[in-house]
Amino acid sequence: MRSSVYGRSNTETTIHEVFERVAQEYPERNALVAAGRAVTYAELAAAARGVAHRLVDLGVGPGSVVPVAARRSPELAAVLLGVLMAGGAYGVLDVRWPPPRFRRLLHSMRPAVVLADTAGSARLAEAGVGHLAFPDLQGADPSGGPSPAGLPRVRPDACAALFWTSGSTGSPKAVLSPHRATTRLFVPDAFMDFGERPVMIHAAAVAWDAFSLELWGMLLTGGTAVVHEDDLLLPHAIRGYVQDAGATHLFLTPSLFDVIAGGDITCLAGLRAVLLGGDKPSPANCRTLLRTYPDIELYNGYGPVESCVFATVRRITEEDTRDPAGVPAGLPVPGTDVHILRDGAPAPRGATGEVAIGGTGLALGYLDAPDQTAAVFRHTTADGRRVPVYLTGDHGWMDDSGVLRLSGRRDAQLKISGHRIEPAEIESAARTLGSRRSVVMPITDRSGTPRIILFAEQPRKAMTEQEMLGRLRETLPAYMVPSTVHFVSSMPLLDNTKIDRRELSARFGYTS
Repeated sequence: MRSSVYGRSNTETTIHEVFERVAQEYPERNALVAAGRAVTYAELAAAARGVAHRLVDLGVGPGSVVPVAARRSPELAAVLLGVLMAGGAYGVLDVRWPPPRFRRLLHSMRPAVVLADTAGSARLAEAGVGHLAFPDLQGADPSGGPSPAGLPRVRPDACAALFWTSGSTGSPKAVLSPHRATTRLFVPDAFMDFGERPVMIHAAAVAWDAFSLELWGMLLTGGTAVVHEDDLLLPHAIRGYVQDAGATHLFLTPSLFDVIAGGDITCLAGLRAVLLGGDKPSPANCRTLLRTYPDIELYNGYGPVESCVFATVRRITEEDTRDPAGVPAGLPVPGTDVHILRDGAPAPRGATGEVAIGGTGLALGYLDAPDQTAAVFRHTTADGRRVPVYLTGDHGWMDDSGVLRLSGRRDAQLKISGHRIEPAEIESAARTLGSRRSVVMPITDRSGTPRIILFAEQPRKAMTEQEMLGRLRETLPAYMVPSTVHFVSSMPLLDNTKIDRRELSARFGYTS
């Protein structure tokens, strides 16, 4: 049974307005739990309004971008809601990022106000950036807090969040995601029925759009988000959240799901649903879960950050796990259109082409990157109308049932552990360390896990492969750091002067 807050289409309003409706209906229900403490919807709403009024007094309003340097916590949820209530958009910075990346993305937002928790404060102090500290939620007065009066009205198509994706130019791109891109996911006929009083484990990286699924997926539907405050989500933690906090839903990248399915799959017992996204799931491991716990709903979600969380979703069946083409990507979620294009025009049903995504989930473009925005945010013709779309670079086709099936990538972009990575960003980092030419390749190890391998020409300045690996850890986020670096005196070339990747990988004993 769904909450009555579904009575109005969520795409007609904003994230914080939907939250306010939920908070009014369930003021005493736990919105967030973490480390033995709980925050009710009323307490969270009061704290968020307090943040919003303070930000408005400091000049934040529609069109503002507010960097937030923090780890997952109930306080972070209050701050993000406060930014949205003030009319701004938030950009969460992961405090684990290397200092150069952290500073570069921080300054790209040209902020007037920066917010930070304790961990974020330490990083901002290193960068010499002033900031405001997070509020103490334990001091929030749900009955006497500030009212929404005086806060600006915000349009559903206004920017709500910035998500970072790897950039082909060697620099990350900031994706501008509107309110409606998130709210479209939680409408009466959403991509799945969360059921009565869902409780979702909240463990996604703060700068990733899966963070939105876990946090807003609960706060906009009357559910509870169980905040995982450690870096790694391990089986014993999952088991504890199910047993002690009543967790019902869990999002996993396929790579983490593979580890769990091949190790301690019993930690998933008691969940209602497991959602997979960020990469292609292993059919064999999906089959293992379905056979071990047939009552658990298993979903496969597909979608780039430019369409916020999911563009298509499929509830996986055992028959799907025997499909030669792999587990289907699924049907479009509400407010989302999927097109298959050939040479920019719609392809016939069943024909393979580039996947293009349109609808209310579409991002507004990239921050201060008009050329990159124009290159992938285009238009196509659908039902006789010109409609905006995002060109994903993925190839696939629609079957007779309208289900999307993927067949590969148009370009060299990689998907590793759920993260979308442009090899050029890693190769650019290697060049700054003195390597004239380098190439990144995904190599699958014996366990079937894809790894990032960097082949680089010997830098002009003498260094070992391990030294370069260490330097890369200082400039790249952990998920982009190669597993191995191999130096070569010069790159093997094909007749067309392109790097001979096959010969290069075979030189070091790799078979793919």
